[in-house]
Amino acid sequence: SMIDREHAVLTQVNNVVGTLNILYAMRQDFPDCHLVKLGTMGEYGTPNINIEEGYITIEHNGRKDTLPYPKQPG
Repeated sequence: SMIDREHAVLTQVNNVVGTLNILYAMRQDFPDCHLVKLGTMGEYGTPNINIEEGYITIEHNGRKDTLPYPKQPG
């Protein structure tokens, strides 16, 4: 999403329009349903460090490794 302006706009449109589509579909077919939408704040909370993108080196209990960050599941 941060490659250039075009990618950033596409990401925003997909996120906003996608959410609106879900909300309208819910209103039509499941009017008593609630939507809980989490972004990175729901994933990572509000740590007292910058949330980096790319790789982060972590040392814990005497072991050290470099990991993709934010995570790359699967």
